[in-house]
Formats: sequence, C-alpha cells, structure tokens
Amino acid sequence: MFLQVTLFAVILFALWIPSFVNPILPVLSPSDGPLYILLSGFCRYFPSLGVALALFLVVVQSVALYYVFESNGFFGRRNFMPAIIALLSLSWNLNYQTLHALLPAGIFVLIALNSLMLAYGKQTSYHQVFTASFSIGIAALFYFPLAYLLLMVWFTLITFRVSSWREYAVSLIGFVLPFIYYLSWLFWSDNFLNGLKQIPDSLFKITYLPNLNPEFTIWLSISIFIMLVTMFAVLNIMNDKLISLRRRSWVLFNFSLTSLLIVFLSGWQILASNYLFVIPLSFFITGSLVIIKRPFWFEIFAIAYFVLFIALRFYMAF
Repeated sequence: MFLQVTLFAVILFALWIPSFVNPILPVLSPSDGPLYILLSGFCRYFPSLGVALALFLVVVQSVALYYVFESNGFFGRRNFMPAIIALLSLSWNLNYQTLHALLPAGIFVLIALNSLMLAYGKQTSYHQVFTASFSIGIAALFYFPLAYLLLMVWFTLITFRVSSWREYAVSLIGFVLPFIYYLSWLFWSDNFLNGLKQIPDSLFKITYLPNLNPEFTIWLSISIFIMLVTMFAVLNIMNDKLISLRRRSWVLFNFSLTSLLIVFLSGWQILASNYLFVIPLSFFITGSLVIIKRPFWFEIFAIAYFVLFIALRFYMAF
C-alpha cells in the first residue's frame, strides 16, 4: 500500500508539472450546466487557478474511487491501484489538464454509485436511492447530459430485483429536486425560457463521431478494447464470488451501459467522454490485475498499455 501511494504521488508530480508551466483555460462546451459556468467563471482570468482546482478534483476523485471500491469489499485487501489508474486516465491528455465540467460532477457520480451499491440487501433502500438520484441531479447541473444517469438507477433497481414502485418514485423525486431549485433561480432572474431551452438542447444532439488525431484514435481505441476485455473477465469471475459482490459489480456495468448511451444521444465530445469511463475502467482493470490465476499474456498486455501511455505523453509534450 505504501509503495502504491508513493507511486501515485510520483505520477501525479510528473504528469501535472507541465500544466502549471503552460496553464490552459477551463474547457467550455454548450452542455455545461449553471454550477460549472459559475465555477469556471472564477478561473477565466487566472488559468493557473483552474489548473490547480482541476488537480485538486482529480486527486479527490481518484482517492474517493479507491474508498468506494474498498468499502464495498471488491478486491479483498487494501489496493490503491484504482486510484493510480484513475489518475492516469484523467491525466493522459495535456489539452484536458485543466478544469472541466466532468471533474466536479464526477464526485457526485461517485456518491451515487456508492449509494446504489449500499442499497443492495436492504429491505427499504429509499435513503440510498434518494441519495443516488439527488447526486445525479446535482451532477447534471454541472454537465446536463449526465441527467441520463437516472437510467442507471433504474437499471440497478432491476438488477437488484426491486419491484416496488416506491423506489422508482423516490428516484424521480430525488433527481428532480435540484432542477426545481435551478428553475426557480431562472424564474427569479428573468431567464426562465432561455435556461429551460438549454436543457433539451444539451440532452438530444445525435452527431457522428469526429475525426481525431491518430494518437488520440489509437489511445481511445486501445482503452475501449482493454475495458471490454477486462469487463467480461471480471464479470465472469464475479459469478464465483458472493452474491452481494456480484450484484454490486453489475452497478458498474449498468453505469458503463448508460455512459455509452450518453455519448451517442447527447453528441458528446469523444475526448471528454474519457472522464466518465474512468470509473468502470479503473474497476475492471484492477479486478483483472488482482486475479490470482490471471493469464501471463494479460500482464504483458497491461505493461504494454502503460508503456503506450508514457510514449503518448512524450509525443504530445514534444
């Protein structure tokens, strides 16, 4: 554990120093929610502040991800590998080492995931479902397309075989509450119609995937391939685990499926979508690495993936 934390600190230092040397303004998009617009406004004239805030959010999200997996007992022992993989995935692109709407929103997405995992096995899970839905509502106010994650809550309730209508009603109430506050603010600021129009414009924008640079295409393609391979490996292994671990691991699958829907339905920038897939990617890669009887070829593949990351960073830097 100490060696892993030390490795995390070394990687953090090595990857983020260039961002402070040449700070970049926060990433803005038409789908940004009011909370992110307010937050990024403070960094408009101070790029270094945006980079520092982004670094803080990356560390918080990486460490929080470790605690979510640890508290749910997925890997059986203290393993800081999910935080290291999250750090690498959130820092791979120099052009995105600054403030982005998905960084603060990711904290609330993690709260939602943890609440859904804790809901399994409880006779009444209203509190957990409400917390998850309310957190998704707040996350959507940072980045509107995240509203689709409400589907993840319903998929998870189906996975947990929850047939009562009350949980579904509670999820709707929790999700809508943050938007009620937002719409009320729009009304009192005389901007109701314009603000209301932005929500559907951000949610429904089906577009073709853009042409990417060769290095981006290679990295994203290999990352998707690794995520799919490790996903099937881990979910297959979970069949031999406790049913509680098996059900909770399917929360990550539901999250991945809903995230894929978000990318295609909202016309999401493919590079920015990397932020959302960090969570399942770190889970499935870590799960594959801690398997006792994993095949030798997989270790070689993991090392090659890490070497590719280093090569890509050097290529982008020089």
